[in-house]
Amino acid sequence: MKKIRGLIFDMDGTLLDTEKIYFQCWLQSAKELGFPMSEEAALHVRSCCAAHAEPYFRQLYGTDFDYYKVRDRRRELVSQYIAAHGVEQKPGIAALLEFCKQAGLAYAVATATSQELARERLALAGLDGMFPDIVGGDQVKHGKPDPDIYVIAAKTLGIPPEECVAVEDSPNGITAGLGAGCSVILVPDLTPPEPGDRERLFGIAENLEEVTELLKPVCHRRGEDKNA
Repeated sequence: MKKIRGLIFDMDGTLLDTEKIYFQCWLQSAKELGFPMSEEAALHVRSCCAAHAEPYFRQLYGTDFDYYKVRDRRRELVSQYIAAHGVEQKPGIAALLEFCKQAGLAYAVATATSQELARERLALAGLDGMFPDIVGGDQVKHGKPDPDIYVIAAKTLGIPPEECVAVEDSPNGITAGLGAGCSVILVPDLTPPEPGDRERLFGIAENLEEVTELLKPVCHRRGEDKNA
């Protein structure tokens, strides 16, 4: 069993219940602009950076597909929805962070969203200041599914990626975390685990409460020693 010293969280779909908003807004944006987009395609690009998403859509729908125009409209729709309805956090965050503190685990956020916008949306969800260390997609040259963001997040914590667990909800995030050398816990959001996930991942949790339970066997004793 690897030594675990840090936890790195994806944000959308993991900490915040926002992937469902992104999904619907991808479909709406494409429809408004007269481009096709299937539900499968919209799900495929969760946490995916432009360098990977643009060629993916063009391979599916041809070179006429204006990725940036559709993406920018999708961003507008997401912002409008959040302004009207707010942002919901996933249950179990406070208890998981308390466990991290008791067990001596450092933690950070690694998100495809820009750092400034990530802080704003975490604050809207009632999580202001709870994640001081945030690495946003605007801070890396190669976004998810490339591993850079997890490498940088681990460096921010001062911990080797091999001693960190990435908490993710999407295949692109899993690929990024594993590519960086992290162990990965999957908390499925819009899609179920893929074949082989149980064999290659640290674990699969139904929710963030279960993440705590998965970590206890490797971290809880350290927490007990700290409080002794």
